[in-house]
Amino acid sequence: MAVEFKIYDKFDDELERLWKSIDVQNENPFQDYEINKIWFEIFGKSSKLKIFSDNKNFIAPMYFKEQVAYFCGGQDLFDYHDLISNEQVNKYDIKQLFHEILNKNSLIELNSIASGSKLHIFAQELEKEFKIEYIYEDVCPIINLPNSFDNYLLQLSKKNRHEIRRKIRKFENNLEFEIVETDPSNVDGNILEFFRLMKLNSEKRNFLNQSRIEFMSRIIEYVILSNKGNLSFIKINNEMIATSFVFQNKDKLFVYNSGYNDNYSEYSVGLLNHIYNIRNKISKFKFIDFLRGSEDYKYRIGCINQELITIKIMDRS
Repeated sequence: MAVEFKIYDKFDDELERLWKSIDVQNENPFQDYEINKIWFEIFGKSSKLKIFSDNKNFIAPMYFKEQVAYFCGGQDLFDYHDLISNEQVNKYDIKQLFHEILNKNSLIELNSIASGSKLHIFAQELEKEFKIEYIYEDVCPIINLPNSFDNYLLQLSKKNRHEIRRKIRKFENNLEFEIVETDPSNVDGNILEFFRLMKLNSEKRNFLNQSRIEFMSRIIEYVILSNKGNLSFIKINNEMIATSFVFQNKDKLFVYNSGYNDNYSEYSVGLLNHIYNIRNKISKFKFIDFLRGSEDYKYRIGCINQELITIKIMDRS
């Protein structure tokens, strides 16, 4: 039976109600209505927005440039892309969605898709219907958390376990510190501190143009006010020396970005910033996703890779 699509050309109250009514399984923060809306308000001005839905099982938030369809959210700021969908969505719905889009466009380019995800599987099942190409893109390293910090350390190699314990002892024996959490009363000042620490890294300083700062500022404020994440700091002698911003969803944390003062590098504050997050959050969460990038420290603290792929879909004709 053919699906009748509703197509939205803006983020409005009707779409928000539908979006929030869909019971998304294994949801990641980049499937959040408000985060997609904020992204499009800042970065979507030169593109055309079309958000497809069957009004019950899925939403496909797409934008279009030069006859190419993409999920909302660029690869530079969204670590995952996916449908907003429940368990009832099926490959026939997606087949019709692809036909609908390709009827007036030459290519669907789906970036940052988790390998093995439902959308990836649907694409594989539709390879006879469409010309489909899969391109390796990156990894999102993830830690499976046990029920205690001691058991977490036991998951690590002997070398890494002893190294982390040594770094904690050195830090705590030599410095008095506190962990500072962000709430609605201090969010504005803490956002400024977050960017100050990020900009101490030259690569991140170059990344943080005005539009990206606006996007990240708005999503941090939104996440703190809606209790969907946290912005935390290590503070020494009245100075913030390390920070990380994380999303939280059900039993999973997503580490979106971090920064630290390299003057304290002898104490490994960049690494300990993440270790203290693990220690302080382990009782509430089962997974920590460090999101895009294969930096070495992620594997020293026990991450395993979730691969990201780009899926390109074209008509066979």
